[in-house]
Amino acid sequence: MTQHHHITNEKAIFTLWLNWAIAVGALALPEMAALFVPRHWIPTITFGLMLLLIIYRNNGRELSASSCDLIQTICVRTLCTSALIMIIISIIYTRHIISLFYPEELLNMHIPYQTILILGPVATFYCLLSEIQGNNASVCRECIIRNGTASERGFLGKVFSQESRYQVRTLLVLSATVSVTSWVYYALYYVNVNLNSADHFFYNWVPSILYGFSIIFFGMRYFGLWSYYYNHIEQNPRVCMNGSGVRFLIFHEDNIFLSRTEGFHDYPDGDKFDTPTEISLSHSNSISIEDAANHFSNLTGLPADDMSIRFMYKSTDMSGQANVFHFICCLPAKETINSTPIRGQWFTLSQLQRLLYNHDLTKMLASEIHRLYTVTMAWKTYDADGKRLYRIKNYRPTFRLKGICDWDVDFNDSQWLEVARFNEDKPLFHLRKLFHRRQRKATQA
Repeated sequence: MTQHHHITNEKAIFTLWLNWAIAVGALALPEMAALFVPRHWIPTITFGLMLLLIIYRNNGRELSASSCDLIQTICVRTLCTSALIMIIISIIYTRHIISLFYPEELLNMHIPYQTILILGPVATFYCLLSEIQGNNASVCRECIIRNGTASERGFLGKVFSQESRYQVRTLLVLSATVSVTSWVYYALYYVNVNLNSADHFFYNWVPSILYGFSIIFFGMRYFGLWSYYYNHIEQNPRVCMNGSGVRFLIFHEDNIFLSRTEGFHDYPDGDKFDTPTEISLSHSNSISIEDAANHFSNLTGLPADDMSIRFMYKSTDMSGQANVFHFICCLPAKETINSTPIRGQWFTLSQLQRLLYNHDLTKMLASEIHRLYTVTMAWKTYDADGKRLYRIKNYRPTFRLKGICDWDVDFNDSQWLEVARFNEDKPLFHLRKLFHRRQRKATQA
């Protein structure tokens, strides 16, 4: 294992802490700014922090050790929504619209709102929404299209996926806590005349103190995580390998050949179904169809004339030091596999679906099947621009794999994953597609 590999992963794990510090820090700064600047400047400061956070997030996507954008996206949306609410409240006060509902002598026109009373509930809302959506959130789906699933990104990808959810839940607890305490204090003790020390403590210092504690907590957590990861690599290279892997999914018409991985119950997915044809090689940036066919022949003993091989896609782990090449192998008959040392059993598509729903497949195989299904259905239903191939709206062709080795579709092209998300059957297709293209160009700029 090279020193560069360790340094890259150290930066990647440190990015977990840095993302939290910067993103949640952007939520804490408006509360502290309210101690020193007039209220009418707070929305401008909040918008400015939002723009800086967007720049930081987009720059992070270009790093080789980029991490999950989820916590940053939640904070960006929280800052944007909160700033808009502040502006609306300020307009209601400056235009004296509020006097239509409350006598002005009961209002403090210089303090139209307390920042945390807005930021706290908004952050709580977006955290709850993220928990409900799970991996169906737009930021998560874009990440999968751009980088692959967590399993395809290696050990660090799984860690980032897990920790991003942990950060969201932590922010949910913190934002809900400050929302409840600040609103209870506002309802029971706050006097809308001037701000005393107790007001400053609940509205300004409590959020900042909780943020400070979270910085220390996550710093300790990720230092421990890095220590575990370093030792995990050194002591169990089977989990985190520095090289290239080649996986073959074996099909005959609408059947797939799988075997249950046994004897490795000490690592994740050790007792689940997976493809029995997988090899490890020294690191390579590409593998030709001819080389893949030779590897499969060496593994099974089958001559090249007894099979058809096609490239599916390539996945790379977050360190950039390991990758996996996914291939599809089509056999002319089920009995062909009987003459090989490979052991397993054939499954129909309906049986495969049950295995998938019951979580009986390895995460890597589940990712491969998901990509296979998503690209296939998008290619059969829409063109490359997302327009329907059939006049029937929401028409879904039957999922079949017969002849897959002869299909004219590139499973490695992420455009088909985007078509599955943005197509003519989705509401506001043209508007969303235009917005998505501009957003992608801004990210790549």
